[in-house]
Amino acid sequence: MRVFVNEKKVAFRKRLASIASFVGLGVLILGMLITLRVKPTDPRYGLWIAIALAALMLGFIAAQVGNYNMRRFVGVRLKGAGHAQRPDTVLDKHLKGLDDKYEVYHWLLPADHVILGPAGLFVVVLRHTTDPVIARGDKWRQPFSFRRLLGLFGAEGLGDPVGEALSQTEKLRAWLQKEAPDLVVDIQPLVFFLEPVPITRENPTVPALLPKDLKKYLRTRAREKPLNEETRRRLRDLFRKKVEADE
Repeated sequence: MRVFVNEKKVAFRKRLASIASFVGLGVLILGMLITLRVKPTDPRYGLWIAIALAALMLGFIAAQVGNYNMRRFVGVRLKGAGHAQRPDTVLDKHLKGLDDKYEVYHWLLPADHVILGPAGLFVVVLRHTTDPVIARGDKWRQPFSFRRLLGLFGAEGLGDPVGEALSQTEKLRAWLQKEAPDLVVDIQPLVFFLEPVPITRENPTVPALLPKDLKKYLRTRAREKPLNEETRRRLRDLFRKKVEADE
């Protein structure tokens, strides 16, 4: 298996995560200090309160930007892991053992994470959560959790993984139609959970895969619905050409 990563984007987003988190914390502290120190008798009390509220809002937004990029480009803590791991490297780890016909592209194509191999062409959306997931059709949800609400232990909300997977699949499909209009290929969206979580599957629109499921799923697809070898090679050459052009 070969892995291609947009290292420039990773480095930039890491810096952004650090700067946004630092600035967000600083602006939040500034807003709180203003609210604590200003007195109602101050003739500019209303102005100071407006400034404090604006600082708190901007600080919260900056902190969220930092947190978003921190999770994706710095790392998340998995159960039993001694250090934070970047989500794409977790995906790569669970793909180890596949032959060299498999290639993985991170942040290099119109979709964030793409797998190409004998099993087909896949757009993968990554999720890190430790709470149960109910995958029903295209409406996935999680039971209410105070821990998740407060954002403790590095957990994040489920969001809309199906919508995200389908959207990224369409972006990749549109790009392929532009670059190689004669190339006909089925693109399969997947949602991959970075660590084991209880999943209730009720005819999910997009496959919901745990770490133990991933290679088994790909190998089964390779046996039952293999990608035409000529198509795979054309896709490989097209993807590598884009990788080289972006370097």
